[in-house]
Amino acid sequence: MLTQVKSWALSPDSLQKPSDSFDCTINSSPTFSVTSRASATGSSSSTCAWTSTSISAQQPEQGLGTIRCIRKKQSKVKKTVFWGIQVAESMIWRNWMLGKEITKNLTLKNIHTKTQKLKYRLPSTKFFFTVYPQTIFLGPGMSFTLPIIFRPLEEKQYLDRLCFEMAEGEFSVELKAILPIHQLFCPPSLQLPLCAVSDTSEAWFNLCNVGDMPTFFTWDSPNPFHILPTTGLLEPGSICQIKVLFQPLVALIYDIQASCWYGEAGEQKTVIQLQAVAKCCQLLVCINKDEPEETELTSHKEVNFGPAPVGYTTKKCIQLINPSVVNAPFHIEVNRDLYEDDRVFTCPIARGVVFPGEQMWLSLLFRPQTVGLQSVDYLKILPPGNTSEVSLKLIGIGAGPAVSFNHYCVDFYWISLGKSATKFLTMQNAANCPAYFMFEIDNQESVFSLEPQSGLLGANEKKLVTVTFQPTHPIICYRRVACLIHHQEPLFLDIIGTCHSESAKPAILRPRHLKWYRTHMARGLILFSPDVLGIMLKENKLIRDEDGALMLRQEDPQKPLPIKYPDIPPFSEYFLDGTDDTSIFLPTIGIEPLVVNFNRCSTLGEPDPFPLCLTNYTRGKITVVWTHQANSPFQVVPEVVDIPPLKKTVARLHFQPQYPNKVYAAELEAFAYYKVLRSYNNIEEDCTLFPSWCVRLKAMGHTYEVNREHNFPRYTLDVPKLFPAVSSKSTSYRTLLLYNSGSLMFTFNLMPNSSPDITFRPTTGFLLPGACQIFLLSTCPKGVPWKQHPLTLQFNFCPKYIKDIMMMSREEPLQLQLESGKILYFKPTYVGGSSTSPFAIRNTTRLTLSFEWRYAYHNSKVVSVQPSKGIILPNEVMIHTWTFTPSYETKYLIRVVLWGWDARVSSGYSPSPTTHYLLRVIGEGIKGFITAKEKELDFGNVLVDSEQRKDLVLLNNGNCALPYRLFVEQTMKGPCDPEEVESDPIALKMDKMEGTLPARSQETICLTACPTRRLQYIWTIRYSILTRDESKYRAKEVLCKVTMMGVYPTLSIVDACATGSAGGITRQHLWQLLSLETLNNYLERDPTSWELTYKVPTRHSTNRIPSFFTPLRLDFNFGASPIGSEPSVVFLLLKNSGVVPLNWAFLFPSDQQIDLEFWAERTELDFAELHQMRVQDNQIFSITPKSGSLCPGQEQTVELIHSHVFVGTDQLPVLLKVSHGREILLNFIGVTVQVGEKYVHFTSTSHRFTPVAIGTALPSRQIYELYNGGSVPVLYDIQLDPLWEVQSKNFQHPIFQCLNPHGDIQPGKTTQVYWIFSPIEAKTYTVDVPINILGWNSAVVRFEGVGYDRFVMGNTAPFHTVTNNDQTPMDTKLVIPGQVVFLSQSRISLGNIPAHARCSRLIFLNNASEKEIVIFSWDLGSSNIIDNVILKVSPMMGVVAPGENVPFVVTMKASQNTCFYSFDLICKIYLQRALTQYEAELQAWEKEKNRQEVEFTITETNLEGLPEFLKSSSSCTACGRKYKTLPPIQKQPPYTPPVSWKLRSPKPRPIRLCPEAPKPCLLYLGLTARAHNLDDFESNFYTELPCYFLYLPLKEKKNEGESMISEDKPEQVPLSRQAKRIVTDILTMVIRSLLEDRKFHEDVENALVEPIPYFSQFWSEESSQMPKKKSSLDRVSDNSILCEGEEEGEDEGKEDEMGDEEEESWDKGKLFESLEESMSHQSIIQKRSLHHLLSEGLNRILEEEKSRREKEAISRLPSFLSLRQSVLENMIQNIMIEASRGEVVLTTKPRVIALPPPTQPLTNNLPSEQIPESIPRRRSFGSISAPLPQMHVFPKQSISEVVV
Repeated sequence: MLTQVKSWALSPDSLQKPSDSFDCTINSSPTFSVTSRASATGSSSSTCAWTSTSISAQQPEQGLGTIRCIRKKQSKVKKTVFWGIQVAESMIWRNWMLGKEITKNLTLKNIHTKTQKLKYRLPSTKFFFTVYPQTIFLGPGMSFTLPIIFRPLEEKQYLDRLCFEMAEGEFSVELKAILPIHQLFCPPSLQLPLCAVSDTSEAWFNLCNVGDMPTFFTWDSPNPFHILPTTGLLEPGSICQIKVLFQPLVALIYDIQASCWYGEAGEQKTVIQLQAVAKCCQLLVCINKDEPEETELTSHKEVNFGPAPVGYTTKKCIQLINPSVVNAPFHIEVNRDLYEDDRVFTCPIARGVVFPGEQMWLSLLFRPQTVGLQSVDYLKILPPGNTSEVSLKLIGIGAGPAVSFNHYCVDFYWISLGKSATKFLTMQNAANCPAYFMFEIDNQESVFSLEPQSGLLGANEKKLVTVTFQPTHPIICYRRVACLIHHQEPLFLDIIGTCHSESAKPAILRPRHLKWYRTHMARGLILFSPDVLGIMLKENKLIRDEDGALMLRQEDPQKPLPIKYPDIPPFSEYFLDGTDDTSIFLPTIGIEPLVVNFNRCSTLGEPDPFPLCLTNYTRGKITVVWTHQANSPFQVVPEVVDIPPLKKTVARLHFQPQYPNKVYAAELEAFAYYKVLRSYNNIEEDCTLFPSWCVRLKAMGHTYEVNREHNFPRYTLDVPKLFPAVSSKSTSYRTLLLYNSGSLMFTFNLMPNSSPDITFRPTTGFLLPGACQIFLLSTCPKGVPWKQHPLTLQFNFCPKYIKDIMMMSREEPLQLQLESGKILYFKPTYVGGSSTSPFAIRNTTRLTLSFEWRYAYHNSKVVSVQPSKGIILPNEVMIHTWTFTPSYETKYLIRVVLWGWDARVSSGYSPSPTTHYLLRVIGEGIKGFITAKEKELDFGNVLVDSEQRKDLVLLNNGNCALPYRLFVEQTMKGPCDPEEVESDPIALKMDKMEGTLPARSQETICLTACPTRRLQYIWTIRYSILTRDESKYRAKEVLCKVTMMGVYPTLSIVDACATGSAGGITRQHLWQLLSLETLNNYLERDPTSWELTYKVPTRHSTNRIPSFFTPLRLDFNFGASPIGSEPSVVFLLLKNSGVVPLNWAFLFPSDQQIDLEFWAERTELDFAELHQMRVQDNQIFSITPKSGSLCPGQEQTVELIHSHVFVGTDQLPVLLKVSHGREILLNFIGVTVQVGEKYVHFTSTSHRFTPVAIGTALPSRQIYELYNGGSVPVLYDIQLDPLWEVQSKNFQHPIFQCLNPHGDIQPGKTTQVYWIFSPIEAKTYTVDVPINILGWNSAVVRFEGVGYDRFVMGNTAPFHTVTNNDQTPMDTKLVIPGQVVFLSQSRISLGNIPAHARCSRLIFLNNASEKEIVIFSWDLGSSNIIDNVILKVSPMMGVVAPGENVPFVVTMKASQNTCFYSFDLICKIYLQRALTQYEAELQAWEKEKNRQEVEFTITETNLEGLPEFLKSSSSCTACGRKYKTLPPIQKQPPYTPPVSWKLRSPKPRPIRLCPEAPKPCLLYLGLTARAHNLDDFESNFYTELPCYFLYLPLKEKKNEGESMISEDKPEQVPLSRQAKRIVTDILTMVIRSLLEDRKFHEDVENALVEPIPYFSQFWSEESSQMPKKKSSLDRVSDNSILCEGEEEGEDEGKEDEMGDEEEESWDKGKLFESLEESMSHQSIIQKRSLHHLLSEGLNRILEEEKSRREKEAISRLPSFLSLRQSVLENMIQNIMIEASRGEVVLTTKPRVIALPPPTQPLTNNLPSEQIPESIPRRRSFGSISAPLPQMHVFPKQSISEVVV
């Protein structure tokens, strides 16, 4: 379908920039619309015919079929500015024609404030030209128009430029002529509104033809977008509005490209990006306002209307809420199974939309039609696409009126003839439904009248009814008046009265007589006259019962008792009154016909009377009396007539109308009674008194003329269309209401063509104005299909006034629908348990049915159902719950029958008719087990008093659901008291202890563990399967085991280092000062309950010194430093050594104090508080950071600073708080001394030596350290007198020995004092030794030592202790801020080593900087080195590039003494950049210093009166200097300056300080070891002895990079600066003279070319004949030379032995040589002598044996051992270095190379002459085989090559 689009032309200027005017879109709100499509949505290019029922206000008014184009708003030509000249960027010619000139004007405007001058050049092509170039002057604000002419010669595109020149530069304007083209423009993207899934939203955009030709277009849009129109034609310059429909089916974000194809062949394309978001809508349904919003979309919601008036509409509203951001359309789906006329629940809204964030009220209507019927219906609210639904169950009860009388019998007793009596009756409607009522009596014709006779009784209303009795004859009057009520059963009112006259006085009728009368009527006694009954009573044929009624005498007592008057339903009593030849009891009197219709009559003459027939059905004579009123036009003649028993009589009805054109109608009344009742004297027994019978006759006629229009009846008729539902052979009743809303009376009668299946009462009658008539209808439907019953009512005897009524009824079948099928399958159920299954049944009829499930008794223990019986409402779906309880592991098949019958049948009788349905129940009993997915569940480490959750997954791999119950048993392991932890509650909580686990499924139970102790918790979770009896369960089975470790946060100090003033403290001493080892031990313990008073840092105290809740206190000693020195800085590396995250904090007293108001603070402070205030206010102690958080394994550096501000000892209690963990009080102590004051810091007053075994020959030396915290060196002196006292007490055995009792301690350094502890008994020795500091105080230190017996203690002996409690870390973990270089290890522990051992370790110096080059230098610290111990670090100094590392080899050669070794090696790190800068500054400073030493400046201006040498010229022309040389210094007279001089102090010369050398960064490397003598080491560490190299030098030697000191030799004093200068000058002169000596040069050159000399003193005759000496002897001699300290006796012995062997071999050679000379030369060539070959083989064997002995001797040489050790060490070091650099991967799996199998040598197959010379030959001489000598040829090489 092609759409022709009307267009409006646009100006070309408006098309210059399409993007300026086509960027607007028109979006319409996504309203609900109904669209129909002619093609599938999958075709994107197909044409869609569509209509829209709702158009947004923003949409165009025209439909898509006649879309008009909108005129574009013209856009301006885009201009630009060049140096103040405003001009168009380009000029475009369109729609030009060949041969025609087109002129356009180019305007130049000066927007600058000064005059502009510019020139232009003509275009380069001939197609564009303008006026001849000229200079253009433009003043401010002036414009200049330049015409440009375009003259085309051919159809093509033309391009050119018009250039302009200015002083500032050049610019150009583009000239372009384009051909007509097809070009469409649309916005690049279009954002559609949010849309719900399966809903529709739309948007509009403009499609513009910016080309020059009419263009066809076709849209290609992918789903779910649809573009309308899909095709069309656009004229040039026109705009078409395009509509985009978005209909998503999935909630996604859509970003799809739609293409528009156009052009001659549709090859051009423009695209638009369609962007939209589809979301799922959400609809919440709220039934009641008070209830919360319900979010379950699939749940059943019940709307209960409650009792509602029948015939009236009740409305109930539910609330629909849309919380989503998109529209929520919905539609209502009703139950299709119901008959439309039987539907009582309706919803006026079939579909609608709830807007985002809004709510909507949905009305539900309920209009019941049947009283007392509880109606059920189902309604569904469905969103788009029916993705989810809300099912509403509508319930309502039809409530009818509840009209009653206060009494149902009105007794007038008796009155005289001619008088009237009045009584009142109260009517009450107890229901909320209004009631229309009507008394079926004609007040004008009856002796009884009721006012009101009809009307409306409102809800809960009472009304007074006036009953009047006005008899016309002296008779007994009784009438049972029916009160017909709409939608209610009729009520009956008994009215009795007796009329007496002077001549006739009948017996008085009372209410008791009515009761007896009904009993007699039920027993059939009313057919006999009272006199007969009296005689029978006298004859005892009749007797009276307990109520006084008559009854036949019963001879047989077993016969049933005579019946009584039954309870007759009101409808049955009304319809079975005998008028239709049907009655409940035997009739007594009858009249025919019941209705007389005179039709049209004339008032001029009396119509013929209508004959009536009266019949007496009794056995007595009766009298009939008609109660004729004087003004009635109807009269029966005769008025009184007697009828013999079982006879008939005739009477005539006369009609005398008085007025023409009028309707006449009346109900005539007659009373029939037994004639004996005329006088009370005839009644002997009171119980035989019968009331009269009322005979009713309806008469009607009219006097309308033939052509006269009858009165028009005005009425309202309430007619339900359906009869109430009844079962088979039952009668259904319905009431109709006819209300006369006019002002005239009208008559009605039922036409004969009405359905005969319906009994209609009354069929005729009249209705007064404002009165209402109640009709009662009954039918007995037959057949299940619906049957129509047409009824026709005629009004006012006129055929035109007819009302057709269509009633429908059917016989409701007893039908139940098993919606769940005829087979009920139970899922497999474990034996002993039970499973339930819902089963739905539906009542598809309109009857309320009773049901009952029946099955065999033996199956009652296996299956059961709830409810087993009950009532199901019409159209109701009832869910029954079946329970299956298997007893054995088998399959079950049980047959169950569902019986159903009408619920209105009395339960006392058997239900008939009934229906039944067979249901097969199938189930299986099996056994099941529950397992856990994880048999062992580990919580890991959990913080004490905290919670952690884990999921326990229960698995049921069986085919049955298992109800279970869980049990938990708790066990705790660890260091605890079992009796104490036994009473602890279970620390494992489960969110679910019991439940049901479905088959083949899993369930997750959340376990919450909350440990209360630092112990290991073990929980055993058991389960038990529950049986049907929940109080009983099976045996407990183990499900899984759960473990958990309760932990506390564990903080530890892993490293510490000191800088600043404390930089001289060694790492080991620092750990002692800060008590770090004790602190770590405290941190590892459990916190006390007091410490957990505040689990996190809290301000809790109002005192300046807060109270502490921890018993642990430690000293944090920062040492001592002089005042004014740099602060002592200690860096601590904190590590979370636990397994849970922790928070730590250092709390000062102020951090724990609660901030108080000024008035609340205490003003009186003690000394401790003042001291703490001074420390905190001056920040003498500071910590950075003071708090932090650490994850497990994480480390953090903390900086502690002690500032030396005040002299004295500073103390501050600092609380180290670990959240949920320990609290430790740290007493920060720092000492500040005066400058120059001596101070030695003693860590403690006691020192314990390492235990030593008694009997040790050479006890190890042990170390005690002294630290100098002052600024000057100090001398210490240890008093040895206490040691001698101990020695004297122990048999003169030196228990304690101090090796260096005197010495000095440098400032800020530590000195080691060596002790030897040698016990002789297994006990503890103590000695108090005074340590005197010269010029300072003394201290007494108690030294303790423990001696033990190794034989008694055995393996528990502490022999393996390495150092004196050195617990500092091995690795370098702490990095000081700003430190870029660090060692791979901060401490080397060699452990237990033997004496004389040489140990080496490889460490690395890493440069972590990316830019800085560092220089390192090692300081071995000779003051800390013990005698005869050599320390070596290689290399000693060097440079480390950025990002690289340098390996170091640290070697220690232990002495022969057993000792504890502890060294501190210092590596000084310098930045190369800092050193370079320092050298440059130093050179500049020295240069300036030298200049200042030789230069000075005279500041005086007046030199008069000065000495002669000062008045001379101040310049020297000879030397060119400014000043002359000063004269010689000689004694001069004192000079007194004049008083007139102004005394001025000369300006102080600026003092330039010498630059300070950069301070190195010191890296400390600790080295510890314990040396044992060889015997002890071999006995205790036998397996480790081969791992050590024992170095036994005979001569001590000190090389570069080594440090050695001996006890006997003093240290070498370094050379002074002057001595170094002298040595340097001497060596310089010697070398310079040698370089200038030519003779020396020539001698050197000659020595280089001189052959190797042969010294004759080594010549001998034997040596000239000796074979060439073996290389092995040369190597032996070389090694003997290299080995220093070899004894000369051993060398001489070896040389003699070697000489004897050479002599022996030479004698054998001479023997063989003589034998060879005796043989001819030819025979020697052919065959060698046997002796010669034997000699040669023996020599070779002797040489090999000799070589072996030589090698063994060499291998035992110390020099060789040292060499081999060095080679191996170098190899291992090289491998490790290469591995550290990544060149070698040590963990790589070694490769296996498979070699080829060995091949057979080729020499076996070759002849002897073809064997190569290189292959050794073997010749056999008996049992001796010797290889032939192999000849090797070496090329000639130089001496240097040979050496290499």
